Order: sequence, then C-alpha cells, then structure tokens
Amino acid sequence: MFSIQRRLAQPTEAVNAEQFWALVRAPQTAELIEEYRKTGDSALKRKLSAFLFQATFDVTTSKNGNTGMWRKQAAARLTGLVVMDVDHVDNPKEVYDAWTKTLNFEELGILLIYITPSGKGLKVVFKARTEWGNLIDNQHQMARVLDVVVDESCKDASRMSFVCRESDILFINEKELFTYENEEFRDRYGEEYRQGKSGASPQPSSKEEREERREEREMQKPQTSDFKPQTTYHGVPYQKIVEAWIGDGKVEVGDRHRTSLILADHLRYITDNDARLIEAILRETPFVQEIVKERNENVADTVKCAMGYEFLKGIPKRMQKALEKVTSDEVRGTRNETTSGANGESQLRSVDEDDVYRTLPFDKWAEELQEMAEVYPCMKELFLNVHPHKLPAVLFSSAALFGTLMTRSYYHFWYEPEMVRRLNYCIFIIGDPGAGKNVIEKFYKKIADPMIQADSCLIDAVNRYKEGRTERTTSTKAQKGEALKRPVVGIRVHPARTATGEFIRHMNAAVETIQGQPLHLHMFSFDAELDNVTKQNKGGDWKDREIMELKAFHNEEEGQMYANQESYTGMFNVYWNFIYTGTPYALHRKVNQRNFGTGMSTRLAVIPLPDKGRAQRHQQVDPNANETLKQWAYRLDKIEGELPIEELNDETYEWQSSHLEIAEFNGDKADRTLLKRIPYYGIGVSLPFIVMRHWDEWQEKKTLTMDEKDKRLCRLAMEIQYKCQQFFFGEMAVNYFADQTKDFVQRRRTSRYSECFRKLPEEFKTQQFMECFGCSNAAASRALKRFQDDKVVEKVKYGAYKKMVSELP
Repeated sequence: MFSIQRRLAQPTEAVNAEQFWALVRAPQTAELIEEYRKTGDSALKRKLSAFLFQATFDVTTSKNGNTGMWRKQAAARLTGLVVMDVDHVDNPKEVYDAWTKTLNFEELGILLIYITPSGKGLKVVFKARTEWGNLIDNQHQMARVLDVVVDESCKDASRMSFVCRESDILFINEKELFTYENEEFRDRYGEEYRQGKSGASPQPSSKEEREERREEREMQKPQTSDFKPQTTYHGVPYQKIVEAWIGDGKVEVGDRHRTSLILADHLRYITDNDARLIEAILRETPFVQEIVKERNENVADTVKCAMGYEFLKGIPKRMQKALEKVTSDEVRGTRNETTSGANGESQLRSVDEDDVYRTLPFDKWAEELQEMAEVYPCMKELFLNVHPHKLPAVLFSSAALFGTLMTRSYYHFWYEPEMVRRLNYCIFIIGDPGAGKNVIEKFYKKIADPMIQADSCLIDAVNRYKEGRTERTTSTKAQKGEALKRPVVGIRVHPARTATGEFIRHMNAAVETIQGQPLHLHMFSFDAELDNVTKQNKGGDWKDREIMELKAFHNEEEGQMYANQESYTGMFNVYWNFIYTGTPYALHRKVNQRNFGTGMSTRLAVIPLPDKGRAQRHQQVDPNANETLKQWAYRLDKIEGELPIEELNDETYEWQSSHLEIAEFNGDKADRTLLKRIPYYGIGVSLPFIVMRHWDEWQEKKTLTMDEKDKRLCRLAMEIQYKCQQFFFGEMAVNYFADQTKDFVQRRRTSRYSECFRKLPEEFKTQQFMECFGCSNAAASRALKRFQDDKVVEKVKYGAYKKMVSELP
C-alpha cells in the first residue's frame, strides 16, 4: 500500500484502489492536466494531488505543531515499490508500444506505467529487488532493461509523483499495485533512508577493488574443466528451444541485453534453476555472443539479475510456445505442474493468469470443508468427485435444499428476537459455460425428492380439474354433472414458467398446523439457467416477480387486489426459497449497477463455481451415497417447531459486530451494507448440517448442544458469503454511495485500522493499544479478544500481548 498527498501543504494518507481511481477520474484532475499541457504553467501542476509510491509515513508533527503523516524522509516506511521517472520523451506512447513487443511486464515486476502530466514523460512503478540494491540502484537496473535514461531525482523515498488522468494510464496491475509490500526490502534499506541516505550503493573505485570484482565474476563463470553443462531438455537440445523462443525475427541492436535478461529468466524453468547452466546456454546464443564480443557483456551479471525474479508456479507462456513448437507430446504433457486433486485424481494444473477467482481463498475453504466432512453427515457424499474449489458452491446449494425441507421449523434471531424467523435462501451458483453446474442439479433432484413426491399427487388433482373444465365445454353429459370445485393445493416446487396467480394461490394454500399454530411452508424454485429465469420475469403471467424475490428473504408482506375473478385478493407474506445456476453474464443481467439499490444483492448468496479439474475416467463410487442423501432429506422433512440456536446467535452477533466496528472505524458505508445480512446465511447454511450431526439429541430432547466445530462451520459460511459478496458486489456498493452524493467519496477499507495495528510494537500492553487506536478500555478488551481468536496476537501475561503477524490479514 502506498500514499497520496492531496495538496502540498497537507499530510499524506494511505491510498486504496477506490481512492486511486477517484483521483485519476476526477474532472478537476483532467482539467488541470489539460490546462498545464496547453500553457506549461507549473503552478497548475502543483495544484494536482500526488502519489508517493515508494513509502508510507509515520505520524509526526509539522513545524506548525500539526500532527499527521507528513512527507518526511525521516518518517518514511518503504513499501517495496520503486518509481522510475523517464523524462524528455516526445512520444511516450511509442516508447511504451516498443516495450510491449519484447517485454513481459508481469515477469519484470512492473505494476503501473503512465504518461506524466506534462505529456512528455513516463512513470514506471515496479517491485523492488533487494539484490539489485536500494531505490536508485533498482531504477538504474530497470533502466538498463527498458533501455532508457533514468531521472536521478527519484532517489529519495519521499519522492512524489503528480497524478495522471485515467486515459494516460498505459498499463496497470490492479491485483498487486494497491496491496504489494516487500518487508525484506524495507528491513534492508528502510533505516538508511530514514537517516537521509538516498544515494546509489557504493561501487568499487580503486584499481584493486575493480580487479577483485573482476576475479569474483570470473569465478562465477562456468569452468569447462569442472563443469559440463547439460545440453538437452527431455531429449531436445537447449539451443533448438532457444531458437524457437527467439522466433523468426532478429534481435535488434538496443534490444539485445533486455532480451538476454528475459531469456535467462525463462530458462530457469527448464534448467532446474541452474545459474551455471543458464549462463552456458546464453553464451552459445548468437545475439548474446555479439554483445560479448562488442563490449564484453557481463553474462554472469545478467543471469544473476534473472535469478532474483519471482519464480512462478508454471512455465511462462513464451517458453511454453517454444516447447510446443519443438518438443514431443511427452514434453508438452510435463510442462504443467501435476498435482493430486480432490479424492486423489491426477490433474494438470497450469498457471492460469486469467482466473478471475484467484483472489478468493478457495484452497483455505476447501481444506476446512474437507475436514468438516469427517464430522458432518452427508458432506462426504456431497463432496464425492467434486473439485476442492467447487465445495463452497455445493455447501451453499445443498444447505438451501436441506433447509427448505426444514420448512416446518423456525428460530429466533438476536435482532428483533420476538419475531419468528424462517430458514430463507436466495442462492445463485455462478460459473462459466461447461464449469460443471450440473452437479447442483444432480443434488437438487436427490435432496428435494420429498417435496417433489408430495407435489405429484397435488399436480394430478389440478390437471384433473383442468381436464374436467375442458370436458364441460365439449360434453353435454359432463355439463349436467356436479359443479367442479377448484382444488385447494399447496404445490411447493415451481419452475420459472409459472403464472403469478398460480404461485400466490399455492403459497397461500401451503399451510400446516405446527404445535397448534398455522405455519406457511416454503415454495421452492430451481433452474439450471439463470437467463431463463430473467427472461420469464420480463413478461407474461410471471411478470414482476422480482418484488417477491426481494421480499422472500425476510418473508415480507405482499398483496394484490385485481378485478380479475380468478386472481387471489388480499394480503399475504412471501415464503419462497430458490437456487439458480448461471454464467457471470446472466448474473450481470440480473444484478448490475443500475438496480443495485433494490437490495437484491445483499439478499443473494452468489457463490462461484470455478471451471476447475477434469472429468475422471474412473470416478469413486459410493453405492450408499444416494441412499444416505435421500434418508437425511426425508428425516429433515419431518422436523417441526423451534430450533434452539443460542450459540449461533452469539457467534453471528460477535462476527458481525467485529466486522461492523472496522467498517465504522473506516467510515465504509459500502462494507456496512454488505455485512448486514450475512449472519442469516451463517445460520441458514450451517444449521441443517448441525441438526444432522446432533440428530439423536434432537430426537430425544429437542435440544442442540453445539461445540466449537459447529461454531466454526457457521463462521466459515459467513466468511465465504462475505468474500463472495465483496467479489461480486463490492465495487457496485462503492459506486452506489459515490453516486448518491455525486461526488468522489473518500473511503478507507481497513487502511487506518491496519495502520494503527502496524504502529504497535511487537510486544505491547493494553494501555499502548488504547493510545494507538484511541479507544476505551472496554473496546480494547473486545478487540484484543478478537485478535486472539483470529491468531493475530497472543497473550504473554496479564495485560501484555505479542503480535503473531506483522500486518492484519
């Protein structure tokens, strides 16, 4: 995380993605830059806000006695980012286009490139490499790679860079730019900058020192007498692979060093990361031989620089293409990392740079769910042959099915506890075409069987009534019979193609007396195509059901009074659960920025179904799995009465309160909005499995004695819902509140909270915590208990704590 300074006379502040985009998109920013480029008046530029990519700043006091994070080198905390200023560039876009032809920005650690406010320069923001040296050393090294001259004025950690317009951003890596930090770099060079030492690292100047360095480099060269380099990769000569990597074109003068650096980096993946072997291959490469002959190019240093690059999980795309061009099918089959997938199947995993779900902690969720499958009934059967990253989707959809079967039960929630609450679910499972959404339909048919079978006889009654009415119009004999009476049936399962009148009639008829009180049973809908649901909603007899979808989550009141004699007249409450599967495009058509304010997004549980894994030839077969699922479905369908959930009430209250405290601390309205309804899913998703786990106790005593495992399942459901809400709707929520005021809302997520935590020493006392966070003793006690539960801090002794992590997760 880096800093911004809104005005030269103001202190800095940590910046997040929303603030960054607000600044570069602000009309005032565009107007000032446009005017500055026309007039060249530097006073206009100084009115712009500025980014400070290389550091954040501790709280200090200004000359006037004002406290704040002032832009002082002595208070700088290095971020691990480096900003390089390339000045006096007449055509910056052309320079950038030339870079794109030969460079891989991700592999070089470049996170941002933009045209400066003058229009005659470029700013390049990249990850610092400790082995390259300090900030200015890194700039010189990157300048060699980019073949440009660096502006030495960026040597200070407190160097600021005036903001640009959005249209001047040529490249940005949003995944890492706003969160990247390099603690190793900070620890190595941070104190030097706070002491005012910004110059380049000392270079050997005497003849003896230069000679010593030369001898060191000679020693690093491969010795032909002792070192015999491997010449092939899977039977294919390295030089043949290099030729394919270079391609048909010639490496031009000016591009040779940069190309050799990238080639050295890519060779690491097919040489066991052997520096000596890589150097030997480079020295046999014609264009490298040219620069060695012309200027005695230091190939060993080139390899050393490449060895410092981040090592990816799979082979870079350019090297993959080279291998595809020259190697056999056997080699191509080994270029990806082979892993053991769910239930032991072998899968090929490549580096999926385009995986939109990579920010979600699927591995962590899968690990926890697989552990819980050993404890909770039905989970093993549900997770059988399912890729680990698809487990959250299976968990939420199956919980909604089991919970709907428990429709004759209810509970009291901690918010407005006098109200009777029902198990309500609005579930969207979202995945790309071919991602395996059929697994949800498979479980629907198995688990919903009690409802489907109960409806079958009711559907027959309705069809007989309709046939009888038809006969009355065609048969004289039938007309003389007794008057037909419409059957009052509570059919519960409704497809997308359902008339609104029929739905309301069935919902009002589906009432049973439970423990002496009438209780409405839930209607239920499932559709494998969300687009079909959306289409049916736009017209015909099922029009405007979106209002009932909204009201279903809290069983709110609805009503109708039409002149049509066939229609239901009166008020009613909506009892309706639904599960739909669809694509991201279908979700966007259903929920988007235009209709975000309806509140549908906060009622939905939208769970991704990543396109992971591959079809298994010999899947595991559990002959009892279907019978187990059906057995539990029919058991839960008989549950009646109040469910005692006091432990879940405590858990959900504490979870939501702690997260809302952080949102309040940061003034984050968007986050507050997304948090409000998450506890309902914590209860709704965990409760069916908890009931199954404690079935004997429930049957005997009508109690549920919950333990830490049950509470953890509830927390996990909330965490999944929260992360998915942020993923799908976080940006919409931010924009919603920004549009409310027609201004750019300055927001913080956890930046201020994290900054306060960061300022705490490694070991601290409660009083220090209170002073740092500016909170009361009671608030500090609550926060510290939460930190202990989350393994953020540990208690050393009474009133004393030790950090377990350097940054808040």
